Amino acid sequence: MIGHARTAVKFFVYGLLAGLLFAPKKGDETRKDAIAWITSTVQETLGNVTGAVESVSSAASSSASSDTSGSDSGSGSQSGSTPSGAA
Repeated sequence: MIGHARTAVKFFVYGLLAGLLFAPKKGDETRKDAIAWITSTVQETLGNVTGAVESVSSAASSSASSDTSGSDSGSGSQSGSTPSGAA
C-alpha cells in the first residue's frame, strides 16, 4: 500500500517538474505563480486547521463544563450509595 503511494507521489513530482520545465510562460512568471499558489494554499490550510482547533477547543471546554456539573451530581449520588453499601 505504501509502495503504491510512494509511486504515485514520485510520478506526481516527475509530472510537476516536466510541466514546469516545458511551461509556455517565462520562468519568472511561473515562479511567481507557483509562489502565489503555494502561499494561498498554505494560508487556507492554516486557516482551516486553526478553525478546526478552535471548534474542537470550544467543544471540549463546553463538554468539560457540562461534565463538571454532571460529575458533581454524580459524585453526590455515589457518595450517598457508598455509605449504605458499606453499612
